[in-house]
Amino acid sequence: MKTRAVVVGAGARTPIGLDAQATGFLYRASCIVMQEGPLLDPDGEPVTICALPTLDPRVTGMTRLLDLALPVLDETLAQIGSACTRLRAKLLLCLDEAFGARGVANELSSTAARRAGAHFAEVTVSLCARGPAALGMVLDDALGEIERNQVDVLVVLGAHTDYDKDRVAALAAACRLFRPDRLEALIPGECAACVVIVKPALARARELSARVRLHATGTGWEKARPDNDESAFAATGLTAALRKVGETLSEDGLRAGWLLTDLTSEPFRYYEFSAALARTQRYLCEPQHADSPAQRLGYLGAAAMPLHLVLAAQAYRHGWAPHPIAISLAGSDAGERATLLLSAP
Repeated sequence: MKTRAVVVGAGARTPIGLDAQATGFLYRASCIVMQEGPLLDPDGEPVTICALPTLDPRVTGMTRLLDLALPVLDETLAQIGSACTRLRAKLLLCLDEAFGARGVANELSSTAARRAGAHFAEVTVSLCARGPAALGMVLDDALGEIERNQVDVLVVLGAHTDYDKDRVAALAAACRLFRPDRLEALIPGECAACVVIVKPALARARELSARVRLHATGTGWEKARPDNDESAFAATGLTAALRKVGETLSEDGLRAGWLLTDLTSEPFRYYEFSAALARTQRYLCEPQHADSPAQRLGYLGAAAMPLHLVLAAQAYRHGWAPHPIAISLAGSDAGERATLLLSAP
């Protein structure tokens, strides 16, 4: 398969780990972090949440998102050191739709750009506020910029938090908030993940170790959403996205055995996933291992696909990946569906 780009740096901050390595090992050890949090639902009951215990419990919303994202960016950029000081970088920020419309996007963009400026000659910022599928929806264009030498380095930063009273109220109003009497719902969570992506030739020239290879992306649009009654079994969007990356595999007679998903406990996404999986079996092989980090770490929002890359990087580096070829998939509430085709370096 043609390698379009490689991941040379990875960082994360999750409820189970304050960096990528801790997150990878503790995720591999099947750690879970659901607990009663200090936030209350509209009925006055404590919310089950997956939150970082190291953050101030009084800090919520936009401020908390900054406290999550900026340390992760620092962790990731420290891994490349001064190897890219004369290069042009694009900082791609992946946020949820609600945060994209707030001032936090501007504050995060400006602060992150200043910090990245110490590692690159030039930094431009691009914002994608499209939820879990955000990275997959824009990555193809971003990789195209690298291939056309318009930029040299792509820094992807995804951040999400549900630790916010307005977010909890919105989930409760939509009957999507996990409770003892509503098990098929979202468990609120928070996470930030970051990766540095370059062309393979640049990684070799700058002596940066490849951690994950990126081969292809796929996108689609699904009619079924949390707020309508469309049949999730149609799964046209996810099926199209899977077939797009599957064609890249078929060209070389290869198959993927590892699926990284953004699935929570909401039934309609399971119906969609099972239907799409049945239609794309020719692209898959054993063990067909499916990882769903949101089921242990809480809802991941726009950090879902960046975290998939981080987990893959750790798995390939430390030898616990179930298969050398993986597919990352995610879907946003508005209907976007996206896939990424990954492999071991």
